[in-house]
Amino acid sequence: MMRLNQWQVLVVEDEADSMEVVQGILEHAGINCIPAMTAEDALHILQNTVPTLIIVDLALPGMDGWGLLNELQADHRLVAVPRVAITAYHTLELADKALQAGFDAYFPKPIEATSFVSDLQGIVEDE
Repeated sequence: MMRLNQWQVLVVEDEADSMEVVQGILEHAGINCIPAMTAEDALHILQNTVPTLIIVDLALPGMDGWGLLNELQADHRLVAVPRVAITAYHTLELADKALQAGFDAYFPKPIEATSFVSDLQGIVEDE
């Protein structure tokens, strides 16, 4: 089992406040965060990095989270990396759609700080 301080989590989130919250929760648990403000930034970072986990906001400017998911699924190096969707526009239909599209998990915002890291651990350990 990988220790949290060995994780590298790519967080793709365009809202500074949300990024701060997610990074804060992860870093508090000792997890190393790689921030990306856009899907395009994320793809650039992923050319040289295979993270432990990728957290994607579905509503991104330019290429959205769905487009980024398609890119991730098409990259053979990243197939085994768990992908987690986060969104402020939460509906049960959207949660279903995200899981069916290929996200490994889905979290509505605001992120639940107390359980988020343990939820992520469960996802990473399942892979």
